[in-house]
Amino acid sequence: MKRLAGKVALVTGASRGIGLAVAEAFGREGARVFLVGHQDQAAMQTALARVHATGAEATGGLYDIAQVDAVRALADAIDRAFGTLDIVVNNAGVLTPRPILEITPEQWDRTIKVHLYGSFYTLREMTARFLKPKGKGKIINVTAPSAIRASLDVADYASAKGGIIALTRSAARELKPFNIQVNAVLPIAGTRMTEALAEHRLVAAERRYPSPEVVAPTFVFLASDDSDYVSGQIIGADGGATA
Repeated sequence: MKRLAGKVALVTGASRGIGLAVAEAFGREGARVFLVGHQDQAAMQTALARVHATGAEATGGLYDIAQVDAVRALADAIDRAFGTLDIVVNNAGVLTPRPILEITPEQWDRTIKVHLYGSFYTLREMTARFLKPKGKGKIINVTAPSAIRASLDVADYASAKGGIIALTRSAARELKPFNIQVNAVLPIAGTRMTEALAEHRLVAAERRYPSPEVVAPTFVFLASDDSDYVSGQIIGADGGATA
């Protein structure tokens, strides 16, 4: 039997990269999937086609998860499409490499809002609407190596990802009575973000990072019943880079 059969999953930042790899992996394991992108409708249609190719039922749309009203509208859309939700993957993010003294207030606000506010808004709304009433659920946040070790020119991104670690642990403790497991994945894979960072640092991204598909099995484990006794953990899918 497929590990996610009968489950409905939400994946933000799913139009490409890690989010798309996770959505495809969930589809192969039997989940119905709601994909969320931000602005690129063509990329979203391509992503949906790829998930459909796994044999899964999938739909999705464009939402700015940094805005609480958009997240509420997203919950409404999930309710109309599937009527329920079991798994939440908070993967949406942005990255603009820049030295700390060159980060503008506008960039700081946007980075923190997309990563940290977006994860909080989505966690809160989907838990209240779907997971808490059914007394079961999985929430998977996404953090990054820069949250736990010093890294150049990503102070806003690192701060947001560090906040996601704290959010994950706090939520795991508070949501335990409702049988909701909350964990975070710390992945390293080749994406548009790592390409931007590599270009900024003048190194070859393709020589350093594996494909996003390499990290997807970790998300499948955390989304499945196999992880029912795992909560509040930060799991590195990074080839040992942060060991």
